[in-house]
Amino acid sequence: MTFDGPPPAFGSKEMRAQFSLDPKYIATNHGSFGAAPKLVIEERIKQMLYIEHNPDTFCKIDYDGVLDKALEPVAKICGLDDVSEIVFTVNATTGVNAVLRRLRSKPKRSFFCPLFMETYLTRLITTAINDQFVPLQLDIESPISDSDLIKKVEALIERERTDGNDIVLAVYDIVSSIPGIVCPYVELTRLFQRHNILTCIDGAHAIGQVPLNLKTLKPDFLVTNLHKWLFVPRGCCVFYCSRRFHGVIRHPVISEVRPGDWRRGFHWVGTTDVSAYLTAPAAIGFREWIGGEDAIMAYNHNLAIKGGEIVAKKLGTFIMRGIGQGESTFGNGLTASMVNVAVPETPVVTEQFMNGLQVYLLKEWNCGTAPYKHGGRYWLRLSAQVYLNEEDFENLANILRKVFFPFAINFVHLVPPN
Repeated sequence: MTFDGPPPAFGSKEMRAQFSLDPKYIATNHGSFGAAPKLVIEERIKQMLYIEHNPDTFCKIDYDGVLDKALEPVAKICGLDDVSEIVFTVNATTGVNAVLRRLRSKPKRSFFCPLFMETYLTRLITTAINDQFVPLQLDIESPISDSDLIKKVEALIERERTDGNDIVLAVYDIVSSIPGIVCPYVELTRLFQRHNILTCIDGAHAIGQVPLNLKTLKPDFLVTNLHKWLFVPRGCCVFYCSRRFHGVIRHPVISEVRPGDWRRGFHWVGTTDVSAYLTAPAAIGFREWIGGEDAIMAYNHNLAIKGGEIVAKKLGTFIMRGIGQGESTFGNGLTASMVNVAVPETPVVTEQFMNGLQVYLLKEWNCGTAPYKHGGRYWLRLSAQVYLNEEDFENLANILRKVFFPFAINFVHLVPPN
């Protein structure tokens, strides 16, 4: 797919028009579900028609080759020489499931160690996906410096092993979901490798938001969603599996097993619609057309900081800052394309209020946010993207001011929907 003509500027009306988003929607929650450009959606339709032109030929002859071809530009972005260690799958949870279901160890002596994790990972363990792993949760309250985080993790490893407990698998983030911050994943990977702990990296928010180089990182496993930040339609994810586990890992749903071909088991899952997978080259091509990975990431980072400050100033609060990579004092190193804004502690801010806030803001104000609680207070995770600009955050800030300070404008108290 080729892209002709000069690209639209970041944050412009022309850039917004490249997406199918409701023009009145304040789309500051890109991180949850992503958004694909119209041109990429058109490419998906073309791929669907190509598949339907002759389903037998596609499934029996073309299938493996076209999926591998679609993976090639993704492998390049991930710093890999070829596609032999990656496969498509529908989302990050599928890849993590594959790891947890297949690993085996001595019962009750192996620990699963999530850090800054989304709760689904702990649920995977506690719902007996693999009862040979005992979950070990290390709760980290942000902000915290990278060096202090590493020290806490290493102390935990040493303490557990002194007590006779062997941590064999670590699952951790590149960019955590809640709070939405960049984690010191390279340093964590090196730490776990020194202690002979297997590494399963949850990069659900990674590709398209931060640079990746799996060739130098060398994790055992990694998942990263293409539909969140890379402009690929939902659902599309890449699962990386290092070569030494190619004979171990299988897709959680077994549709076909070819001895020695672990990748086929992921790609051929019944009659899965793979048209989203086949748009990955178009999505990457679109990103190259509008400026490339570095320019997109820089714009989103700067807008996230500025947009967060706009909202925080209007609410009389602050954005989450910490000591990130290369920083000696609090700065913006924790922020990629998502910013975390503290919610004001006003009389309306109760647990019931916050539990209904996201749906209320969507229904009544047509704006997207991701509220959560961390460190004893409530926050809003907001996303920057190339189709947004500072005016969008100004508009969001004005709405949030009305919602959090209703007594100032005789506003009716929010009652969350049932």
